[in-house]
Amino acid sequence: MLTLYTFQGAHGLYDVSPFVTKAATWLRMAGIEFTAKPGNPRQAPKGKIPYIDHDGTILGDSSLIIEHCREAFKVDLDEGLTARDKALARAAQSMLEEHMYFNALVLRWGDPRGWAVMKPFVMELAGTLGVPGFLRGLVAEQIRKGPLKNAWFQGAGRHAYPEVEHTACAIADAVSELLGDNQYFLGERPRTIDATVWAFVNTVRVFPIDNSVRARIAGHKNLVDYCARMEERFGPKR
Repeated sequence: MLTLYTFQGAHGLYDVSPFVTKAATWLRMAGIEFTAKPGNPRQAPKGKIPYIDHDGTILGDSSLIIEHCREAFKVDLDEGLTARDKALARAAQSMLEEHMYFNALVLRWGDPRGWAVMKPFVMELAGTLGVPGFLRGLVAEQIRKGPLKNAWFQGAGRHAYPEVEHTACAIADAVSELLGDNQYFLGERPRTIDATVWAFVNTVRVFPIDNSVRARIAGHKNLVDYCARMEERFGPKR
């Protein structure tokens, strides 16, 4: 039995975390049945969500989850890829997970336009954890400090919001260029990297923050079509 521990969905997204969406999407791509349950970072092995419980094995980190399930269920979505394809996938993963992600953190949690969308969600989440209504705003502001601290140490949080948007738009342009006319990121077959590309691009595309990054993604028809294709075929359902 496999249980995936998640945050929760909002604004039409399966989950507000692209890492949760990545893991859930890969499991669907691989045809692996799982149950999704709300997670608690304080109980997670690395203090982060997502994490899994696979027949008593508790494991965190979306990439490690995928590696574990690939071995445990004998599923290889990347069979036949060249060394160059694998290198390109690794580079794209790093670009999205180590750069786009932290830019998105700044624009969600720091930029007032993003926080206006995030704060009600965080307050609602606090309510599900038993926080009294009169304290939820204060708790939301305290929670906000964590992502902003992470973005500061990574570096994205040290930039002005227009600079962050500029960097994130450049990443969106690069992903669009690499995708080109392909049906999926590396060609005509869906591969492991597609779980990452779709999760991170689609999260920014759908989450209703009025900024230039979201507009830039919407302006790339190949990205919009790719997201729709992935959604139709592999979009996780709660």
